[in-house]
Amino acid sequence: MLLLLRPLVDAGHQGKAMVCADGCVRRVHPILAAYIADFPEQCLVGCNKESRCPRCLVKSKDRGDLEECTYRSMVDTLKTLQRKRRNKQSNKFDMEGLRPVYEPFWKDLPFTDIFACITPDILHQLHKGIFHDHLLQWCLGVIGEKEMDARFQAVGHYPGLRHFKKGISAVSQWTGTEHKEMERVFVGLISGAAEDNILVMARSLLDFIYYAWFQQHTDKTLAAMQESLSLFHVRKDILVELGIRDHFNVPKIHSLVHYVSSIRALGSADRYNTEYPERLHIDYAKDAYRASNKRDYVEQMALWLQRQEAIHHKSAYHAWKQLRHSETTDSIDGRPGGEVDDSDAGSGMGDPLDEGAGDIMDRLSVPEPSGMLYLSYNLGGH
Repeated sequence: MLLLLRPLVDAGHQGKAMVCADGCVRRVHPILAAYIADFPEQCLVGCNKESRCPRCLVKSKDRGDLEECTYRSMVDTLKTLQRKRRNKQSNKFDMEGLRPVYEPFWKDLPFTDIFACITPDILHQLHKGIFHDHLLQWCLGVIGEKEMDARFQAVGHYPGLRHFKKGISAVSQWTGTEHKEMERVFVGLISGAAEDNILVMARSLLDFIYYAWFQQHTDKTLAAMQESLSLFHVRKDILVELGIRDHFNVPKIHSLVHYVSSIRALGSADRYNTEYPERLHIDYAKDAYRASNKRDYVEQMALWLQRQEAIHHKSAYHAWKQLRHSETTDSIDGRPGGEVDDSDAGSGMGDPLDEGAGDIMDRLSVPEPSGMLYLSYNLGGH
């Protein structure tokens, strides 16, 4: 990341002349404004342990509370890291739950607060985390797995509504799609099997998930979103009374505290959803791994992706040549006497592309190129 974002350092300080949408050339200062990642990577970027929040200084034992703590400071964090690097001992380093990442990639980026750049993650924090790993498991502890399966099986068939004919215990591969389909019927499904306090608690979390999913927000929707979170914290103690939970010091539960402020600062959380690039894991990692012999696979994956990219460029060139030849033929057929103009007849494979070739190639239906950058980024543990 340090190498990738190095050009932003000078560009952010000095600015770059860029053509804007209205055609005018202006001096633009590009900066890092948002960083999309799952929770382990957020903690790595924030230089803190995974038992702490990557955005604020909340203590581990207080993560189950509703209060929003003081945000982390880039200046203070860098000073603490350097002090730890020199002296090997630092009380503040331990109190803030930092890890020894002494050269973070963001330390020289201008006009950037990396802790404010960390965005909500609807897929991992809400659908998989809050709903599947917590709310669903709590309700299974209340009504039992057998009853839960029976109720999912009893849901009537309806166009556009998924029917879990074998229940949910038979689902081996969970994706965001399964989570969303379950969320649509979950409150009505457990009605009658769980007491009212459990229903209110479940509904408040699902309301929060659906509000976070909005593509546009107003002060009214954000207030309703915050009210849903407050209602959950009022009703959550019923789980302790039933012996389902001993505490709520869970990172994903604490992350809900930052959603409203993040949406106000960066816009709707839907645009930062990690669900969109999840498909790239198949194209850039899984398919490449399957093409290897499963031993020393990193170099083989990189070579396979490089060849796929070369095939893409070659296919795009051939498609462009074919389209250009077709357009030339059409123009010849419409010319009196059928005279051929050698300047438009096309040429060999080694000829350079014309000025408008890029626009034509953009319209061709060819596969997307494989990215070496994404591969090396993923294989690096991120």
